[in-house]
Amino acid sequence: MLTDLKIKKLIICSLFVVYVFLALNLLFFIRESMLRFYTYGDYFRENTNFVPFRTVIEFIGYIRERNMYYLELSRDNLAGNLLIFMPLGAFLPAIWKKQRRFGVFALTASAVIICVEIIQFITMRGACDIDDFILNMAGALAGFALTRIRIIKRLIFTDIRFKGE
Repeated sequence: MLTDLKIKKLIICSLFVVYVFLALNLLFFIRESMLRFYTYGDYFRENTNFVPFRTVIEFIGYIRERNMYYLELSRDNLAGNLLIFMPLGAFLPAIWKKQRRFGVFALTASAVIICVEIIQFITMRGACDIDDFILNMAGALAGFALTRIRIIKRLIFTDIRFKGE
């Protein structure tokens, strides 16, 4: 027999699986690989950034100037990089108790995001950009911070019952 907590855990885990598939699709599968257009050397020169906030400042400049050519791309890139890992910040602590400790969560989120950046570089799907890492981490940490709110904690943590249950 399924208890309320088991049903809750099943729902949260199912939503996590859906999130993972959607994120993988957005991060890898809807983008065309540049493997047939670039050598790794050329791709590296044109699609990597190791200077923190260079891309962010550039995109904010396009938004402030209302540059029609780059406005939508800039807005989508900044918001998308913040939002894509926000659910991870809620799901990991909801499903695994160890992920409720900030240090463990930050290390896990960092590892996941670095793996995504490396895979994007290897498959030439997206840029390898320190700003992507910074924005992705900010989103993951915002999601993690939301799990500190009592009502959200009660809704998503799979080992906490509602009052009266």
